[in-house]
Parts: sequence; structure tokens; C-alpha cells
Amino acid sequence: MSAKHAILTCCDEASGWNAAFLMSQLRQRTDTRSCVYYVFTDRALSASTSAMIKRYATLIRCEDVFDLDEFAPDGPDGAPNPARESFLVLFALETLTRIHSKVLFVDKFSFALGDGFDALFSYPFTAPAAAVRHISSWTLAESDKIPAPFKDRMPAGCERALSPALLLVDAAQFSETGIGQAAIADLRSEGGTSFSALNVAFADRWQELAPRWNWPMTEQMAIIGAMRPLQLVNFLGGRKPWSDNIGFFDVKYLTEITAFLTYEEREQDLQMIRNNGFQPHRERRRLRFLEGWSSNLVQSYDQIKDYIDREDFIDGGFSPASKLDLTSDLAAEDDQTS
Repeated sequence: MSAKHAILTCCDEASGWNAAFLMSQLRQRTDTRSCVYYVFTDRALSASTSAMIKRYATLIRCEDVFDLDEFAPDGPDGAPNPARESFLVLFALETLTRIHSKVLFVDKFSFALGDGFDALFSYPFTAPAAAVRHISSWTLAESDKIPAPFKDRMPAGCERALSPALLLVDAAQFSETGIGQAAIADLRSEGGTSFSALNVAFADRWQELAPRWNWPMTEQMAIIGAMRPLQLVNFLGGRKPWSDNIGFFDVKYLTEITAFLTYEEREQDLQMIRNNGFQPHRERRRLRFLEGWSSNLVQSYDQIKDYIDREDFIDGGFSPASKLDLTSDLAAEDDQTS
């Protein structure tokens, strides 16, 4: 199994640009040697949205872009296939856990009952509607709290919260259970028309997927935490995160994500030092690089806040020039220690 981690997202017309932007932020905090990226697209995309996704896919050096219609097309009458996004997630996890040690699924910025990622891990498992809706940052009555650029892209009459989340999957555990294969087989046998197949496939072995590592959850996630052993990390943190006009995510979760993505590689480097007697100063350089990486998260957060406040992220893009670059510092240190 490859030591690289996979990071993937699903993009559609309404919210794909949000997920792509979040991935571009994660891209600034991950090592290209450790992570590869995948983007899955859903539904017919407009030319502008398609161009945006391609721009971000290039920015994050995306490994590949897949069209969901190839895997779970709509019905013959053109009616939406309610299991298409669930099938996509299962297909992606089943495929990528075979070649990557960890998989991070970046949810698009919506969180509604029956909508893709949330439906896959909540709706089929008797999660009370009140509990799931408790996650939502807004209701229709509070729609004035939603920033205009987001609100304009929300489907009419749809109750959603623009809440980015991550699903963290340990590949070995996921593969050992065989749960992905079982669920995909059941979905196909049902014609991809209901979530009952998911319920059957997951019900008996859901707890087996509990990860070996534990991630803290925000207050609104705790209420259903027992139902989600594959825990979500909700970046927004507050119940009405946009009320203070800051937006997006809590810095502490970016720190945890960085630790998640770098821990394994760092441990491998330390093991190589122990086994092969590598020069300690080179490892100190690497550790100092990681420490500097983490210490600059607050600075990056401020950049993101300013970027959002300008409200130019629909037609614009997060400039690669703003990416934190510590290579010059490392080079200078290497000259001093060599």
C-alpha cells in the first residue's frame, strides 16, 4: 500500500467551487510527496463552473478528475438517482483505500438530510431528524444570516448549512471490514434507487469502522457522535459561524489536519534515523519546517478571512503566490549546518 494519502471531494454546480477552494487551502498545508488529490464532478456543469474546477484542480495538482455520471447515471426518465452520491463515496473509498494508507473525503459545503455525504452517514441509520438538523447553522427563517454569494447559489426552498466537513478513513480498517464492497453490491442490486441497501450493508458492521485515533468534535456534532464512529471534523465550530463575519474554519482544526497528514511521514523519518544513523541536523531541519508550517496557520487563516471578506472568490482564485514558502529558510539553514 502506498504511503501517500488521498484527498478527494465531490463538486457540483451549486457548491463545487466551495469544496475546491477548501481543497486549495488544504493543499497549502500538505506535502506533495505525501498527498494526492482527486476531484469527482456531479451533474452537468456550466462552462464557468467547469473552468473554475479545472483551475483549482490544476492549482492543487490534482491526480485525476472523474465524472460521476460514468458511475451512477440518472434514471431512464431523467429523474435524479438518490443514491448516486452515496455510490460515488463508496466507490471512491473502496478504490482509494486499496492504494492509499489514509483517505480524507472533503465534503462539499452543504449539510442537508438526504444530500450525498450526510445521507450516506446519517439518514440510513435512524439518526433522529431533530439531531441531524441540529448541525445546521441556519434554517430558512434565518436565511438572512447566509452571505449573499452563498445564498445566491443555494437551490430554492432547500434547507442547508454551508458546513465543510472531513471524513477520515483508515484504509486498513476500511478494507478489512469489506463494507464498501458489500454496500456497492447491494446498491447495484437495488438499482441505486433507495438507501435501504446502504442500511443493510452497514448496519451489522458499522462499529467495526471506529478509527484507532480519536478526533475532538464541535459542540453541534457531539449530539450524534455516538452514531458516527467515522467522525466528522466540522471546520466552522459555532452554531452561527457567519454572525461575526469571520467564516470558514477554526484554526485548531487546521492544526489537527496538519498533524494527521504529517504524523506518519514524520514517524517514518525518525525510524530511518534510528535504523540508518542519518545525520541529526537534517531531521532537525525537517522538524523545524513542520513547526514553522503549523505556526503559520493563524497567518493563513487571516489570509483566508480577508479573501472571503472581499467576496471575489467566485470569479477569482486564491493566488498561488500567497502560498507560504519556507524553502528559502530551509536552504539557509542547510548552508549553515553542512
